[in-house]
Amino acid sequence: DARPKEASYSPPMKKLVDEHTLIKRWAAMIPQVIDSLDVESGEGRHRINDGIEFIRSYADRYHHDKEEEILFKCFDENLDIIKTMCEDHETARAHVRAMLTALDERDKEAVSEHLEAYQELLSEHIKKEDEILYLWMDRNFPITKVGELFAKFNEKDKEFGDIPKKCEEFINKLEKKFKLMEVLK
Repeated sequence: DARPKEASYSPPMKKLVDEHTLIKRWAAMIPQVIDSLDVESGEGRHRINDGIEFIRSYADRYHHDKEEEILFKCFDENLDIIKTMCEDHETARAHVRAMLTALDERDKEAVSEHLEAYQELLSEHIKKEDEILYLWMDRNFPITKVGELFAKFNEKDKEFGDIPKKCEEFINKLEKKFKLMEVLK
């Protein structure tokens, strides 16, 4: 069997990888979001704002916060790989701020550019985490740290209540909408 072996993660890392799945589903729809981009109508701007809100609440405040405030603090934060991941998070935040500004200015081209740049950045970023960083971290975690990390992630989940579920519902709805648009073409 020439297929690559499925990576095996500890429960806390598996939780982060699973969160990446929802972010990747959003990133996969960005080309369709750009194709149907409408910065003039209230409904169009609202749709873009919903996507930006998903990025801000789920990808950033929920997911990146777990990494920055919990996971990365378990290691030397001066390690190049951790600094690179944090720089990627900052770059993603800058794209989000630029999208909001462009949306206020009804600048369709700038919104598109920053959505594309965000998609490209996050796709590479998630790949580095899933395929390199998390596996390396798992190999270097004492087993007691794994349980502690999992407990802290669960606390963070409680803090966020039903926000992750609402974010998943948003992604499900958007996927259905784009599938319907494809069928109607």
